[in-house]
Amino acid sequence: MQEFGAPGREHSSFEDGSLPVLLYIRPFEMEAEGMHSHPGYAELVLVRGGSGTVNVDGQRERLRAGDFVLCGAGEPHSFRAEGGAPMTGVSCGFTRLLVRGMEENRFVGHQDPPVVHAGADSEALDTLLRVLEQAAFNQNTASEEVCCYLSAAVVTVALRIHRAATERVEQTHYELGVRTRMYLDRHYLEPLTLDQLALAMGVSKYHLSRVFTGSVGCSPMQYVIRRRMARAQTLLASTDQTVRHIASQCGYDNYNYFTALFHKTIGMTPREYRKSVQGRTGHRS
Repeated sequence: MQEFGAPGREHSSFEDGSLPVLLYIRPFEMEAEGMHSHPGYAELVLVRGGSGTVNVDGQRERLRAGDFVLCGAGEPHSFRAEGGAPMTGVSCGFTRLLVRGMEENRFVGHQDPPVVHAGADSEALDTLLRVLEQAAFNQNTASEEVCCYLSAAVVTVALRIHRAATERVEQTHYELGVRTRMYLDRHYLEPLTLDQLALAMGVSKYHLSRVFTGSVGCSPMQYVIRRRMARAQTLLASTDQTVRHIASQCGYDNYNYFTALFHKTIGMTPREYRKSVQGRTGHRS
């Protein structure tokens, strides 16, 4: 049997062990909710039924049952149901939220995704929220204290689900980045477009470009150019082949385009580069 001890402050999800204060918790059923923000508190929204979209600070994400949104204080957001039926769920607001390492009344950092596509993984969170709902409407004298501890549990579980989901997404992106890079390393000398590459990877070209750029630091097509230019540099330095022939071997039938691209990428023309590394002239073009 697993044993649990009381967590010390250094292991708490909250600064100095301070617990968040629940401002409200209420079920919702909505078709649409316009752009708005909450300057003084953070909001957690869990979708229980239906589907739709959320726009958080200009970033739109799809929502379905089990997904939840973590909106920090002052962060603009809006909701819209889809499919001809309203979205249903529960929303709750917290103040004096001091998540460790975060600004006051923020669940996650500005660079972290506010939407968690949790699906069935949100069942524990939903259960806690239902208990919190019951406690919030219980008028006995212990309800305020109970809500305080339940609120802390809700936030802690939400953050753990968020962390696990983020790690899964990062792993998926890493794997896609690696697969794409390996594919390009094998095919970079062939005629290749972003549409063809996305089809080979089984994802949209927009998603592929965003993930690859985040992983490698340049777009897929920029990576192809870098590989081709590196190949051209090797051939210029180690062979007596003409620049025109080298351009063809590196995937460029247009000699002038290759020369201009080489100059833009390397900072000198192919002949200037050959002269600088070989220390001799007289190569044919």
